[in-house]
Amino acid sequence: MGKKISWEDAERLGVQKNKSESIYAPQNKYGYKININHPNIRPLYDKFKRSIGAIILSDTERLRFEALITGMIERRQLKNERN
Repeated sequence: MGKKISWEDAERLGVQKNKSESIYAPQNKYGYKININHPNIRPLYDKFKRSIGAIILSDTERLRFEALITGMIERRQLKNERN
C-alpha cells in the first residue's frame, strides 16, 4: 500500500489543484496561454467550439481561440484606460 495522508491534507491538495482563479494558464508544454477552465472563459470556449463544429480543438484552432480571447482582453484594457 502507498503512503496515507489525512483527509485534511487531501482536501487541501484537491482544492489547490482545482483552482482556476486566473484566466491565464500555467506554463505548459503545449504553449497554451489561456485557462479554458476559468468560469468566464469556458462559455466562450464552448461557443467557439460550436461555431466551428468541433468537439475537440486542434492546436491551430486552439491558438486561433486564444488569439480571439487575447484580442478581447486587449480591447477591454484599452477601453478601461480611456475611461
